[in-house]
Amino acid sequence: MIADRQDACAHNNAFWCNAVLKAAGAKTEFHNGHWIAREKSLPLYPNMVTLTASPGADVYENLETLPEGAAVKDSFDSLDLAPIGFEKLFSGTWLFRKAKTDKRPPIRPDWHKVAHGEALKKWLAAWNSNDQLHGVFSSRLLKNRSIDFAAISKDGQLKAGAVFNTGPKLDGKEVVGLTNMFCRRNWRYSALQELLEPYGHKPVCTYETDDALLPVYRQLGFEDCGKLSVWLKSGT
Repeated sequence: MIADRQDACAHNNAFWCNAVLKAAGAKTEFHNGHWIAREKSLPLYPNMVTLTASPGADVYENLETLPEGAAVKDSFDSLDLAPIGFEKLFSGTWLFRKAKTDKRPPIRPDWHKVAHGEALKKWLAAWNSNDQLHGVFSSRLLKNRSIDFAAISKDGQLKAGAVFNTGPKLDGKEVVGLTNMFCRRNWRYSALQELLEPYGHKPVCTYETDDALLPVYRQLGFEDCGKLSVWLKSGT
């Protein structure tokens, strides 16, 4: 049962992490208070996402099974994992925007979804110059109907992109998650505005770790709805 906006943010992010890790071959499981991926880790992605501010004992049992270097996303910034061998990497702010309209907006001609492997390679090159990270996103994700790799092209060049994933429902509407956004330098407001246009009829959630960028999201109608933190299991 999804109780509020932060709850929806946590579940949406867990759905996205589950899709990425599962496509990479990890064994994944949803429990009452957390999601976990076993036997495989990926750069930039956690092996656990908490789904409640007060997880049960099974969370701590599963934390012990995670390998060194595994990350945990504490979706409610409510845990102190230092005593059990984790180091806090960073904190962030959950952001939520209500649906702006009841009707599905038209899609502008320069907005498109990545539909095949070759297009995904171009998207990945624009997303991150470190090609060692490109393997994080399996082309199998393109077959997942709850996920859109979106892009904005201008004059034949890829200028901005992001990933959108769907779920869960809050107040009867499916929540859409925004992640892995990239754009030309100093074009963030316009890029976000254009990337988000096709989802004006749905609530959208995301998170930001750079407080200096929060005003950009607020100008686009996002509101803060809680804190999160990410922990790394260090060697002992």
